[in-house]
Amino acid sequence: MTDRIDRARGLVEQALREVEAELAAPRSGLCPVQLGTCRDTLRGYVSALESGNLPPRKDRSERLCRLVVDGWPFDAPLAGTVLAAERAFRTA
Repeated sequence: MTDRIDRARGLVEQALREVEAELAAPRSGLCPVQLGTCRDTLRGYVSALESGNLPPRKDRSERLCRLVVDGWPFDAPLAGTVLAAERAFRTA
C-alpha cells in the first residue's frame, strides 16, 4: 500500500471508531440515522482501501461531506474527523 492509502485508512478507521462510540453512547445530539449512514459509508471506505478496489478519484462521492455540512451543527465534535477521513479517502 502507498503512504496515501495507509494514511487514509488510519483516518477512516479513526472516524469509524468515533462514530460507533457516538452511536453506543450519544453525547452530541446527532441524528442516529445520519450516524448510521456515516458508519456504513466509512465501513465501505475501509473495505475499499483494504481490498485496493478503489473507484477512480473523480467517481468518489462527497456524501459524508454534504451530510455533515448540511445536517450537523458547526461545532459537532465528529465533524472534523469525518470530513478529514472522507477527504483522505477521496485523494488516496
